[in-house]
Amino acid sequence: SASYWMACASLISPLLMWSFMARYSPCFLAFYVAGSMAVGLVIGTTGIDLPYWGQCLISQAILLIPAFIYVFINKINIYKCIPYRKIKPLDAFLSLVFGYTLIPVVLFINVLTQFISTNYMNDAVSDLTSYPFIIQIILLAVIPPVVEEFIFRGLIYHSYRKNGICGAALLSGLLFGVTHLNINQLCYAFVIGVMFAFLVEVTGSMWSSMIAHFAVNTYSITVMKILSLAGVDVNAMAGQTQQLSSGSMFIATIIQVIVLGAIAMGFLALSILILKKLAERNGKAGFIRRDFELRHVRRNGEKFVTIPLIITLVLAFGYMIFTEIITRLTMMV
Repeated sequence: SASYWMACASLISPLLMWSFMARYSPCFLAFYVAGSMAVGLVIGTTGIDLPYWGQCLISQAILLIPAFIYVFINKINIYKCIPYRKIKPLDAFLSLVFGYTLIPVVLFINVLTQFISTNYMNDAVSDLTSYPFIIQIILLAVIPPVVEEFIFRGLIYHSYRKNGICGAALLSGLLFGVTHLNINQLCYAFVIGVMFAFLVEVTGSMWSSMIAHFAVNTYSITVMKILSLAGVDVNAMAGQTQQLSSGSMFIATIIQVIVLGAIAMGFLALSILILKKLAERNGKAGFIRRDFELRHVRRNGEKFVTIPLIITLVLAFGYMIFTEIITRLTMMV
């Protein structure tokens, strides 16, 4: 089922940590990969119906465990190495608006990628609606932003940042996308991951990306809640859509892509303007401009792309393609 593959994807995600923890011993890597695979195997073979809240907490915990070990072994001072400094009120507000401007971009990429991939988040959001709204907010819009921003815009981005802001933003965004281990979420998570990295850079605070991440993640459950309060049956709407002929569905999808694409481009331009405004407010505009001018210059004698990174990405993409094929074959049966 979709929930099983989502659980396996989240449980195998420590593979991605190899890309920036390559100096750890093979035993360390083997322990976490084998442990994650073992949990996924138990879920698959025993038929345990793991609730969504359990999937959410386990996936976040497995992301955090190798991150905490990385911090402990390298004796990293989180508050010195990662900018958890107080955020200015106006910067916080602009970060929230920034997050909302990215939602049309996410929706556009989501619709576009559904031509080639399965949308696993639809099932996840449907599962969430059975919980009280405050629990939905905590599971989807509080815990993931805190954990994932700490790991991807904190540890990973700032581990690569000394080699260049642009490259670090792209790589941290790519790893953020690949961690989801499905093609649909990979595409839009990569885009917003890059944008979140630049947001942290221009504000100088991790709180900005957490706020923006909160805004993006609250969208779907908030819309579902509003429709529910208005007495709209979302499942019935979905059923009516599925009853359309294949030709009508195709035309409706093309129109949706065109309209969403135009809206997304407009909001993306607005999000870039917000980034520029924040950069000017915090005196970062000149610094970022100089970094972009040096984007092709190798710094600190380090490479962004390494053999461990390439192997990790190949395994992750192979897994995504494999699960997509299995999912489609299952749907055809």
